[in-house]
Amino acid sequence: MKTYDFFTDYYDEIIRWNGYSLEDEIFLIDELIEKNSFWAIDILEVACGTGVVAKQLEKKWYNVIGLDISEKMLKKAEKIFSKEKLILWDMTNFDLEKEFDVVLCNNNSINHLLTLEDWEKFFDMAKLHLKKWWILIFDILTIFEFENISRDFRWFFNVWKDTICLEMFKKDNNIFQWLVKMFIYQNDKYLKNSYKLVEEQVSEISFEIDFIKEILEKHNFEIVKTEDYHKWIVDKNSERVYFVAKKI
Repeated sequence: MKTYDFFTDYYDEIIRWNGYSLEDEIFLIDELIEKNSFWAIDILEVACGTGVVAKQLEKKWYNVIGLDISEKMLKKAEKIFSKEKLILWDMTNFDLEKEFDVVLCNNNSINHLLTLEDWEKFFDMAKLHLKKWWILIFDILTIFEFENISRDFRWFFNVWKDTICLEMFKKDNNIFQWLVKMFIYQNDKYLKNSYKLVEEQVSEISFEIDFIKEILEKHNFEIVKTEDYHKWIVDKNSERVYFVAKKI
């Protein structure tokens, strides 16, 4: 499912809200790799977006390939990352005919897959592209976090001369929908100092942590670690959780 067709232009400026700094993410990902797959070199980042994570991991001497379904995201990634290392493909159905030491899916990208079947397809793709005993790393926003956001959430961001409004609403079956309103500044001959409204709706889903573990085990992964992004210890109030799972 393609998302952020318009929001891509603002993605990097807004996605780090609520303390999700790029530096903290890179530190945590690097630590998870070193502790659980010490000799890892080759990383496949699925749903790599604008390439900022891939670029920072490359600086740490990893060999990174990025894959994303959004052509617009990859065009932006090309500005900071090698075009030859970026692949346009669906994360639920791809075959690179290569195995990696690590398959990474960051920034709760898996939450955008709106059915359990698609989550399972992604796990199968990860398994297909991992060397045996090497690791899958991905993070989720939890149901607890989505519930909190949808309860009372409306944030405004000023980006350049534009204003972005984010709202979230709960739908059915643990599906949550972002409403993204972009007030885009106009300054041409006929629309001087006015704004054009563009809207996008972006849906996400989550599952209980123990259920995700069961699904991973069903697909021949051994759970190595779960880690709370903020607190280190995963509990019922965790908001963002990283999973590390080994292909067996």
